[in-house]
Amino acid sequence: MQSVGDMARALVLRTNQVRLRSEMDKLAVEVSTGLVKDRAKHLGGDVTGLTAIDRTLSRLNAYRINTTEAALVTGTMQQSLGNIQDASTNLAQNILGAELTPSSGLLDTMSADAEATINTVLSSLNQTVAGRFVFSGTATDTPAVLDFEAMMTAVDAATTGLTTYADIATAMDGFFGPGGTFATAIYSGSDDPIAPFQIGEGETARVDIRATAQPLREVLKPIVMAAIARDTSLESDVRVDLLRHAGATIMAAQESFSTLRAGLGAAEARIEDGMAQNAAERTATSMAKLDLIEAEPYETAARYESVRAQLESIYAITARSQRLSLTEFIR
Repeated sequence: MQSVGDMARALVLRTNQVRLRSEMDKLAVEVSTGLVKDRAKHLGGDVTGLTAIDRTLSRLNAYRINTTEAALVTGTMQQSLGNIQDASTNLAQNILGAELTPSSGLLDTMSADAEATINTVLSSLNQTVAGRFVFSGTATDTPAVLDFEAMMTAVDAATTGLTTYADIATAMDGFFGPGGTFATAIYSGSDDPIAPFQIGEGETARVDIRATAQPLREVLKPIVMAAIARDTSLESDVRVDLLRHAGATIMAAQESFSTLRAGLGAAEARIEDGMAQNAAERTATSMAKLDLIEAEPYETAARYESVRAQLESIYAITARSQRLSLTEFIR
């Protein structure tokens, strides 16, 4: 029968085994990660500074997400506006000379080019980022504008029976003017702008460009007028006037369009600056946190080896004690 002394000794050995295994596991984590496992103990129970640093990192991570999203949105907007500007400029250059060679076939070709440009504009205005339509205001789940067929159906309805350039131009002024058909029937987004992006402490970036922005309407209107020239029932001189004036108006609208893109570019620059500042602050804050909870590698490794040696000694003692017998005792 095992004596009380033997049982006590076995209990002590088992207790020390558990303690040393736990300590070795903790030290193994610290050696592998380079960070202390028991942060409160390491900091003497005062974790106020560490908590403040964690809050700062959490806030900076939120800014990182915001700036990344803002950069994607503004980048997509800038690319879309660039596509519209390039397409409209190319069209204008092609149709400005309509009066020089006003053959029916050439007028048809120019009008067809205008229709293709309308498609490009509408497609660009319906660009998305992560499933969000960027030119729809707060209605990010809704396309900004209807498709080409819906647009031209509405244009045809607004110009039915009109046979002079002046009358068609007046109808298109109303169509694309404030509160006109384009804003009320073709635009399907929201009249409310998206909220500014929070890109830093007290820093925001407002990106409010909807498909109804005046520079966009000023460019789209003459493109549509050029497309109206496809109507072969109009007199040849009316078709020529539509194309010629459309080309000149498109070129005149480029200044305000460029101003729109410049404003967006300024927002992009602010967002990039915010990303750089947040990244620098996040790096500095992370280093400060590391200084607080970093495990000293040589000291931790030495403690690990010491605990491992102690644990091996206890295992050896335990094994020897379990092999003791009355025969071995009386030898």
